[in-house]
Amino acid sequence: MVENSLLWKEGGLLYEIDVESSRLIEDAIHKQVTDIHFVPQKENCSIQYRILGQMNEQRRMTHHVAERLISHFKYMSGMDIGERRKPQSTAMTVQTKQGLYSLRLSTLPAQNMESLAIRLLPQKKRKSLQELPLIHTQSSKLQEMSHLQNGLVLICGPTSSGKTTTLYALAEEILCDQTRSVISIEDPVERSLDYAVQLEVNHRAGLTFESGLRSILRHDPDVILVGEIRDQETAALAVRASLTGHLVLASIHTTDAFQAILRFQEYGLSKVELAEVCRIIFAQRLVRTCFDQQQAIYEYMEGVALKSAVYSSKRPVYYQLKQTARKAWALGYVSEQVMKRMEEWD
Repeated sequence: MVENSLLWKEGGLLYEIDVESSRLIEDAIHKQVTDIHFVPQKENCSIQYRILGQMNEQRRMTHHVAERLISHFKYMSGMDIGERRKPQSTAMTVQTKQGLYSLRLSTLPAQNMESLAIRLLPQKKRKSLQELPLIHTQSSKLQEMSHLQNGLVLICGPTSSGKTTTLYALAEEILCDQTRSVISIEDPVERSLDYAVQLEVNHRAGLTFESGLRSILRHDPDVILVGEIRDQETAALAVRASLTGHLVLASIHTTDAFQAILRFQEYGLSKVELAEVCRIIFAQRLVRTCFDQQQAIYEYMEGVALKSAVYSSKRPVYYQLKQTARKAWALGYVSEQVMKRMEEWD
């Protein structure tokens, strides 16, 4: 047996782990999966797919088979195979039948065995700002944001809601005319952007979102893309960069646009500064249409509604996801079942 081919026997059948891992990735891509989860159970390991934000169990396998698959993914992505007591995360690219994909891998030392989560990100299948929204009139609002010269633009939503895709589409629209300098700080870099400088967080080298953003400000950028605002320091620096004349595009994990403001207030940032620099907040979800496609619906808060939310900390009247859902159903883009499920989002 060749050492790195990782062959083993189980149930009288011969498995080749690299073939099995490739099949898993190809199957997930074919089903338009955004994340693959290895969830350890007491007797076996559950393989679950996240499709349109919902988890679905696809199959189960023994701990032995699952551990071999996890070890293979760790080896291929450069993780420490021997380390199973600490969480690890990294990224890698794979060439599939559907094209080049970036995989973001994360392990956790669960009770029965390691757990692995894999985020799948297509590298070539990129959508323009016009193609992203299900409601076409919302593309003009996104287009408007790409022409801003300064201020803070926030993209928010839960896991697998398409925030990164929207951020990259905005950045690519800005880069089209090649008149502005774009620098990003990401963890990890998920797609390559032509004509942009992209920094990847490296905690071992001391490069965090905070330190990276400080360095970016000294590198003469026009536009700064922050992969995710996760803490008070990064939020404060993003606001400061916006105050000094930069356009800052950033994502943040919140349910809707109003909760993004509450998150910034939890960080202790000045209401005056936030109201001054924050130009618009988008919240989004991915939905399956009646045409068997996956597209985004948006809500957005800007202007008077945004300032009112910042100063009063009360939910203002603004264009919400529920309104987009009802309009999409009225236009025949989504089924009534999808519309009712979207109306339950709060």
